[in-house]
Amino acid sequence: MNLLRAHFDLPDEARLSRRPHLDSRLWNQPSVRKALLGVFENKCGYCESPLSSQDFAVHHHRPLMNAKGSVGSVGYENTTSADHYVWYAYEWNNLIPACPVCARFKANQYPTTSKRVPPFTPWQDAEIESPVLIDPCRDKPFEHISFRFNGACTHKTVRGRHTIETLKLNRSHLVSQRSAYFSDLWAHLRQLHRENYETIHSVVEERFNSRLAFVGAAKLWVLGALTKTSIRKSPPSEGEFSSELAGFIAESSTAEWQAFIDRLAGISPALAERNVTVRNPETNPEKFHFSRIRVIEIENFKGIRKLQINLSHDATQERGIAPAAVLLGENAVGKSSILQAIALGVMSPKLRSRINFDWEATLPRDTLTDGADDRPLALQSTIKVTFDDGETSDIHIRRDGSFTSQNLRSSLILGYGAHRSFQDEQSSFRIIRKSSSIASLFEKNKPLPHSATWLELLDDGDFFPVARALREILNLDMSDEIYRLASGEVLVRRHNESIPVFRLSDGYRSLFAMSLDIIRNMLKEWGNLEDARGIVLIDEIELHLHPRWKMQIVSALRRAMPQVQFIYTTHDPLCLRGMLDGEVHVLIRDDEGCVQEMTGLPDVTAMRAEQLLTSEYFGLASTVEPETMRKLDRIVLSDSRSTSPDAHFSEQMNAFSIIGDTPEKQVVNEALRRHIIEQLRSDTLDRAAVREDAVKLILARLRADSNGVGL
Repeated sequence: MNLLRAHFDLPDEARLSRRPHLDSRLWNQPSVRKALLGVFENKCGYCESPLSSQDFAVHHHRPLMNAKGSVGSVGYENTTSADHYVWYAYEWNNLIPACPVCARFKANQYPTTSKRVPPFTPWQDAEIESPVLIDPCRDKPFEHISFRFNGACTHKTVRGRHTIETLKLNRSHLVSQRSAYFSDLWAHLRQLHRENYETIHSVVEERFNSRLAFVGAAKLWVLGALTKTSIRKSPPSEGEFSSELAGFIAESSTAEWQAFIDRLAGISPALAERNVTVRNPETNPEKFHFSRIRVIEIENFKGIRKLQINLSHDATQERGIAPAAVLLGENAVGKSSILQAIALGVMSPKLRSRINFDWEATLPRDTLTDGADDRPLALQSTIKVTFDDGETSDIHIRRDGSFTSQNLRSSLILGYGAHRSFQDEQSSFRIIRKSSSIASLFEKNKPLPHSATWLELLDDGDFFPVARALREILNLDMSDEIYRLASGEVLVRRHNESIPVFRLSDGYRSLFAMSLDIIRNMLKEWGNLEDARGIVLIDEIELHLHPRWKMQIVSALRRAMPQVQFIYTTHDPLCLRGMLDGEVHVLIRDDEGCVQEMTGLPDVTAMRAEQLLTSEYFGLASTVEPETMRKLDRIVLSDSRSTSPDAHFSEQMNAFSIIGDTPEKQVVNEALRRHIIEQLRSDTLDRAAVREDAVKLILARLRADSNGVGL
């Protein structure tokens, strides 16, 4: 809290260009997540969808920054307050377990009808700002929303309407699941009339168990009909619900009971006065910007016969960041093709039509022939993307470039190829062409858009969020600044020296151009970078970067845009810094030339660069001069009777093989050295199994040596 107070003590310009220091591990630690699930009965606090211990976000009802929306005399306005409400970051009452979809729709939305409270206002006093959205912990939903028999959510008040619209509570799968629950419940209730009270109460307790998904919606649905049918016009308390409903069912007259059942089914004209339009997700464009990729499946695409990669990662939930992935492998293993397949699988048809791509090259030509004139059969490439909400997007590409698709879901997708260059000609500061922000992934030497004019002409309210993100990417210290002159020129002040950002080195400018293009697209879609979501693909992320930048680039991008999913390729171990265990995917070709993914890889987070190079991630047996290692391989792996190395090299080999200052260490090192050589020649994809075999080998040799048998 002292760090937060120090942040708010800064001058306005300095404060707005910095992000306050927050430790997301505190509200994402397992004990907090478990407690939240307990309070909310393992359900989303907004839509009541069931949650597991891993598939939910710890959401701040009052956002951490960039609180958006205010309601005045002219209605709902999208004004944003950069500072609100970071001081409630560690407030227990501000934490809501939210499903991924609700968390993304809610994001930083928090409109109020009165002036926002000043920093460090006590939580219990914050209601004076008259929030618009319903707080599931403080408000009474019955006063603001109701439900119909078909599962649709309707509003009673302005607050209810804004809550339904913001959270998209009439998403198709929610409506269908609520409708199925309501139908089953209605069928059971209508059979209970005039049963004895104990039987009715038992059934009601079972059917309205608080642990059931959508039971809160069901109670509001029942209470709406109950208050309109019985003499009681206000809903009973939570503890009285079962007994009140059971009593009504047992004692109501036939006419009252029929009216109640009819109202539940929506037959009453009074309940049919207000119609609700339930949006079809296939025609609701807002839906398509939120989901992240969980699994990518590729078949017959370029050199890839069949491949599936799981890109989700549970550890990111505990850190409050989006999952990321890096693809490793030798040249020509298909890393760039995978990025292209991902892009094609999630981009919109309109964007796909603007991509200059050799569609004829998508299908491998050496698979099947028709047996007549040896021409390839007209196969199709298949790309299937599964998103983290369980929905999928399937596309099929024919050799002529035509597409067929199923469940097509387009997302905000940006892509940057390995041959990207910095464009000197400035692009329009008003128009963002999405095709320009992905073209380099498909076309070699396609320059990146130049966004200098856009940055220079931003008003202060938009410039400061960009400056906050650029501080992360450029790794600026607290004493450094990024600022603009009156002319609009942007400068970086480091070590008491100010340098215009567009007069820096080519490598620096290329990184800056790519980062600024990502930021510009995200701001256009989302309005702020802390909540912006999309998918960014980068081929050979290390391009033009100094080693110091390589070590920080991934972490910097993830800090700058913590909800964006980055997927990239690299040949440099330094670019694995910032990746979590399980986020690195190593691709190899098997004996038949098919691309496969290794499994059982070691934890990448604590490995040094030289360890990464000589591990399964990069596959070098040693950083020793290659010719020396080749000679050593021949000696170790061949029959000693058929090998006649020269005397000088034999001395080198002997010296190499007795590394270690004790006999035990020498034996272990020799076994490990042999294992590395054998491992490079192994076709086993599960490298954990390979390592286990090596451990058994070492133990066997050590035991033999201790028994006097020797090596």
